[in-house]
Amino acid sequence: MTAVRRRISSIIAAAAALTVCLLPSQRASADEFIDRVNAPLAEIRPERRSDLIVLPAMAKLEKPPLGVDTPAKARLAPAGGAAWTAAVDWANAEPQRAVIDAVHRVTRATDWREAMGFGQPYGLAELGASPEQIASISARLYTDLGDPPLLAAARHLYLPVFEDVTCLYHVEATRLLAEGRPADAANALVDWLFFARQIADREFKTEMDWALRTMIDVLERVRDVMYADSRDGRRATADELVAIVKRLEEQRGPLGIDRILLPPGDAEAARQLVAFVMQERGRVRPEVYAQTMSRLATTERPLRLFGESARWSGGSGEHANWFDTTEHLEAVIAEFNDRWSRSWHDPVLREPPMYNFISRRHERWAVILESYPNMRSLFEQRHLLRVEAVGTRHALALLAFRVSSGGFPRDIAAARPHYIERIEADPFNPDRARGREPPMEFFVPMRDTAGRFGEREQVQPHRLNVLSPDAPNLAISLRDDQFVLYSVGADGGRNWAEEVQNTIDAPSGRDYLIWPPVLSLVRQELMQTGQLR
Repeated sequence: MTAVRRRISSIIAAAAALTVCLLPSQRASADEFIDRVNAPLAEIRPERRSDLIVLPAMAKLEKPPLGVDTPAKARLAPAGGAAWTAAVDWANAEPQRAVIDAVHRVTRATDWREAMGFGQPYGLAELGASPEQIASISARLYTDLGDPPLLAAARHLYLPVFEDVTCLYHVEATRLLAEGRPADAANALVDWLFFARQIADREFKTEMDWALRTMIDVLERVRDVMYADSRDGRRATADELVAIVKRLEEQRGPLGIDRILLPPGDAEAARQLVAFVMQERGRVRPEVYAQTMSRLATTERPLRLFGESARWSGGSGEHANWFDTTEHLEAVIAEFNDRWSRSWHDPVLREPPMYNFISRRHERWAVILESYPNMRSLFEQRHLLRVEAVGTRHALALLAFRVSSGGFPRDIAAARPHYIERIEADPFNPDRARGREPPMEFFVPMRDTAGRFGEREQVQPHRLNVLSPDAPNLAISLRDDQFVLYSVGADGGRNWAEEVQNTIDAPSGRDYLIWPPVLSLVRQELMQTGQLR
């Protein structure tokens, strides 16, 4: 038996013991699982609930115009471009200003203990009948659990609206930057970052996935704004840059990546589904199995319900019994939670999770697989968020040094303590022996790369090749009028950012570029080649 299989066997054995100890005296009602998911949200006091402030404003939000109608388009759209006039008119209209004002109101806290939370409960039955709640329901700004209510069928209807608000914040940042207000642009983006951070504390993977992805993109956009300013007049002051660095601080501030927990709602969704479609201590209940499973498979595509029902109708006999299903479900949940508490560099995280093994036999473990998602992507996004957060703080601190002194520091440590409280470790760098915390790599092209050329060679600009999965590959030459800040990336090697690829699984030899921001370089290339107007 391999080490991985021994580990899985021990997890299942522990889960089996727990299952026997916690066997309910009678079948739990559907409402009990929903109540458990909503219980943490009920603890947020009404005056601390951000949803009661932002959702009424978002209910009146107008759709973004073409050209800035997705976050990917909106973050690239240049001031003065083909879509710009319509974009600015949209961003300046009263409904959109109301959203920006509402988000600012709920993200002003500087201490995480005073931060507001998005406390809307899940399911229509829990929302109440106040005018504000009725407006949210009419605008489809709630989580629909269907009828009968199933957590596994949850549709978070507000997430598409959040995407539209993300477009609004990218347009707003570009507008403020064009007006010569880079610090205001960056702080507006941080407001939206902190709202997304509130969503990261919600109960379901789908919500956290949106939140982490949005925070990663917004942090890069903050650097993009400041890079554009640094290349065009340096209107942001050192004090303004330091204030943003402090606002992004994690221990006391709202960001607090270490405080993000693995969402528990999906686990309750899976337990509810087991209780709904399986006979306790028995097997699948054929009379509800096919109907329920086909409903879950077609939550977003109801017209496919008939075909899915036919597919599921013959599969109930192959499914594992209640004991095995419950044991394996609890084992999968326990293993993901154990992994969440471990360092990115822990070798346990390199092993395939138990979820991968049960995925090979879908017909046997369908109740688990259709209700409890693979959490692996959250681990990856949380790690990239750490890289982006550390990189953004240090990039802005180094930029503040440049603005204040007129030159670049000799090394990254010189930014401390005036521009950043402490120099943090590169989250990708695995060198942690004897308490080491190696920082991200910093250098000034030509000044610090001269030693890479022979005595009789002329020092050349630094050649940087940018490889992006969703943008054209770029080749950039950098001189000594700017600095380079990079993480060692997935391979943990110091490669002088000659090739960069900002993904979790970049091939060996490629680093993760923080400065200059990849977004800025991509926009510059698209504009120069006429692909972005």
